[in-house]
Amino acid sequence: MGRVVGFYFMKGIKNMNELEKKDMYWASVSGGKDSLFMFRLILDNPEKYKLNGVVHFKLEIDFPWVDDVCALYKEWCQKLGIPYIEISPRMSWYDGVKRWGFPTRLGRWCNSNYKLDCRRQFEKTFKDIANIHWYVGFCADETHRFKNDIYPLAIENINESDILEWAKNVPVFNNYYKTCKRQGCMFCPLSSMIEKAYLKKYYPDKYKEMCDYVKDFENKKHKLVYHAPIDVINERIDKKWIKRVI
Repeated sequence: MGRVVGFYFMKGIKNMNELEKKDMYWASVSGGKDSLFMFRLILDNPEKYKLNGVVHFKLEIDFPWVDDVCALYKEWCQKLGIPYIEISPRMSWYDGVKRWGFPTRLGRWCNSNYKLDCRRQFEKTFKDIANIHWYVGFCADETHRFKNDIYPLAIENINESDILEWAKNVPVFNNYYKTCKRQGCMFCPLSSMIEKAYLKKYYPDKYKEMCDYVKDFENKKHKLVYHAPIDVINERIDKKWIKRVI
């Protein structure tokens, strides 16, 4: 059981009988624009979208502003009187790096063995108590990502571009979406040049940490994480991309 799940059961539920075996609807939220927009949409349509709780998978390598977004979730859930849970992976990202090396585009253990472990913990905990139905923040133009969850943004025919325009003027995102279109982890192997440039401008210590890990991987594995060596990428960011970050 994850570190924060245990806290939830101690503080959020005094009697396990409160959770009889039944259908329950939970919003799975990240700290990104789509999740926040979806959550607001659910709150604005309580008759259409029943909500029993909100869960966030808390990662060490999320951007610092994600904590500010999660503070909003906590505040709103407290007002509604519904549980808000944060679940951390049982293995730290740093332990994963020691075991497998820095994640790459073809070796994304950070998703299967790290991030998705949070959802496995949640579903294992509740499997004998409730049938969980997930609200997930995929948009109408992301049908290729759909599985068996519920997608309120798609139901309401909302596209990613619609939410991006909204997010550009939301202060809690710390200007991220004024430059970047998608939000992954700070050290995501799929990150674009502009996303790396944002990291360097706003969180230079974290950017240096990423570069050190990538360079160590390149030296030990004789492989690239990105499309070019990290020293070359850093030069390109300084010459071109950092100027584009708002």
